[in-house]
Amino acid sequence: MSDRERGSVTAEFALALPVMVVVVGLVLTTLSWAGEHLQAKDLAALAARTAAVEGDEAGRSVVAGVSADAGVSISRVSPWIHATVTLPGNAWLPDIAATSTARVQG
Repeated sequence: MSDRERGSVTAEFALALPVMVVVVGLVLTTLSWAGEHLQAKDLAALAARTAAVEGDEAGRSVVAGVSADAGVSISRVSPWIHATVTLPGNAWLPDIAATSTARVQG
């Protein structure tokens, strides 16, 4: 390999490395956001089930016990309970909102 070819490989690597770092960062941030969306969905389901059995305040407190920065909204339309959990988005990604519904027995 000549000196001229060796220099071109170094230049190509220097140009490609920042692009690869940005792509990996975007992928990891998006995966983190998707994981938090699943957490919000699970928290909304937990809040709806708890509110159906123990009351609205218990549904809010169970979510606060798991995630301090989660916002919880619980509404009732007989016989249904709708729980919405909102988590702040990471970095430049939007906030995460998930809703779940539970039916009150009886």
